[in-house]
Amino acid sequence: MSAAERVNAEVWSSRKVQDIFAAREGFLDDGERLLLSRLASEAQGRPVLDIGVGAGRTIPLLSGLGAGYVAVDYLPEMVALARARHPGVRVEQADARALDGFADGSFGAVFFSFNGIDGVPHEEREAVHRAALRVLEPGGLYLFSTHNLDYCAAGLPPWHPRSLDLQNGLRAMLACAYRMPRRARSYRRLASLERRGEEWALLVGSGYDFTVLWHHVTPAEAAREVARSGFGEPVEVYDGRGVLLSGAADSSGSPWIYVLARKPPARTG
Repeated sequence: MSAAERVNAEVWSSRKVQDIFAAREGFLDDGERLLLSRLASEAQGRPVLDIGVGAGRTIPLLSGLGAGYVAVDYLPEMVALARARHPGVRVEQADARALDGFADGSFGAVFFSFNGIDGVPHEEREAVHRAALRVLEPGGLYLFSTHNLDYCAAGLPPWHPRSLDLQNGLRAMLACAYRMPRRARSYRRLASLERRGEEWALLVGSGYDFTVLWHHVTPAEAAREVARSGFGEPVEVYDGRGVLLSGAADSSGSPWIYVLARKPPARTG
């Protein structure tokens, strides 16, 4: 486990973050709503694999599609929490890089929600895509979200004006000022673990008072890494509003993006 993985696992396993996860309900944004609707329409009646389920926010959104729904998470604490909150639903512990225990071609759709893939080291992201490809049936859909390196505030320190919560009234501004010393200490502590490559970066994220490290990628590179993993082209990339990004489309207002890909159909003849 890398240093960044250890940092994130410690944060996600904490009671405070588990409570935050448990309080989340429904769709995160219009992009997730629109794309999950598309996935649900195509996968109706087929088994669905829900990766990175956390406390189970997505279980009500996907578990009713048909027989064979399975939710998985990497952390045992999250698996226990999701099982407790959703009795009767199959929730397993699994590593998204391998998905051991699931047969080839056993799911009609695979969904990795809320940037969960961004806790995986850069060198192992394609292993996640290949594992999803393996367990998908031919023609099955793969949907995930990932932090957007082109976002205007990606990786900025907590004291940068774009990181400050100045748009939501006096109470939000006071809360931001109160938390600033803690956020600044955490940012400075984790900044030494940041890494940058060509169209990707591991950056301190603003979540949970700047205590986590997230992989970020440009929309173009997100599409390329999925295509390199064996998915058919075109790979579609959307912003948080559910708008398809193409060419030099501006995604600077979207903290994360959605990537939708399809497993190629089975060869015949």
